[in-house]
Amino acid sequence: MSTVVLAILALELMILVHELGHLIVAKRVGIIVHTFAIGFGPRLWAVTRGETTYALNLLPVGGYVNMAGEDLDVRQPEVAPDRSFRTKSVGARLAVVCAGPVMNFLLAVLLLGIVAVSFGVPIGVSTRVGTLLPGYPAERAGLRPGDVIIAIDGRPMRDGEEIVRTIHSSNPTPPAQPPSGQAALGRTLTVLVRRDGSRLEIHVPTQYDARQRVWLTGFSPSVIREHLDPVRALGWGAVTTGRDIASYLAAIGGLAMSGRLIGELSGPYTAVKVLGQAAQSGAETFLYITAFFSIIIGLFNLFPLPALDGGRAAFLIVEGLRRRPVDPRREGYIHLVGLALLLCLIIALTVRDIIHPVHIPLP
Repeated sequence: MSTVVLAILALELMILVHELGHLIVAKRVGIIVHTFAIGFGPRLWAVTRGETTYALNLLPVGGYVNMAGEDLDVRQPEVAPDRSFRTKSVGARLAVVCAGPVMNFLLAVLLLGIVAVSFGVPIGVSTRVGTLLPGYPAERAGLRPGDVIIAIDGRPMRDGEEIVRTIHSSNPTPPAQPPSGQAALGRTLTVLVRRDGSRLEIHVPTQYDARQRVWLTGFSPSVIREHLDPVRALGWGAVTTGRDIASYLAAIGGLAMSGRLIGELSGPYTAVKVLGQAAQSGAETFLYITAFFSIIIGLFNLFPLPALDGGRAAFLIVEGLRRRPVDPRREGYIHLVGLALLLCLIIALTVRDIIHPVHIPLP
């Protein structure tokens, strides 16, 4: 239960910083914000400060910032023309709309920076055995975590990368198809290790991994880490976030081109489940996965779909190119229909994920 609570709090943090982005920039450019809300549905708590009511609602699946003039709603109070969303320049409105996803990316930078300071960043792999895969030859042969590999087949090993290369290339060709249910085994390697001050030889068979198309023994060398100071850590977090954004966009593009994008989407249920599993794995994994989801939320909101930030940005770009706005009522109806479809998609994904749980491997 504690990990589920942590997972929900992590999702709420992502929603909070997203909506805070809209709020801060909207106020910065002089737009009146009527409501800042986390969640949808019945209101659990609210307080009014100045022009804005801050609210917490029952269903923790999103949030919203209700700005003066954002949508044509007769229930909104009259405001001075220069305090309305629609009277601001296209650039100012784009800044407000895009501020939410940008805040999600900045949250990822911060979380990864915390990882770099607290746990360190990988800078290489050592000759020490780190983790063993259950049931693989290395475990059966007697290798143990903490063993230091000195040589393989009489060849000295300088670092973990050389160990990996040596094992991967230990057999010249892929094996013949083994009988069903059996692993394809190759050469047996003589591994010289240092354990508790003593040296001993361990004979470890190799096993072919058809998915990766390499030979394995079933262990990973331990990672060498460097703890960074806060400034360098934030820089590393920014570079890593940028790299991840590029790789996720490429993956999303590939799924879209293949027609498998909708099938690969998951809803809030899976997000809470994966974050809960990450919390059980430790603080480092939890921070990594939270940063991952924050980037995904930022990217998803930038999709040029009605009701999303990207959809609103698309209308603003069209307005800038045409030098006149799209009919506000027509745009409002499009966003309303988009919101309804989005909520239906979230419900459908949640039901599917409960009936057919999705497994997402943790790093």
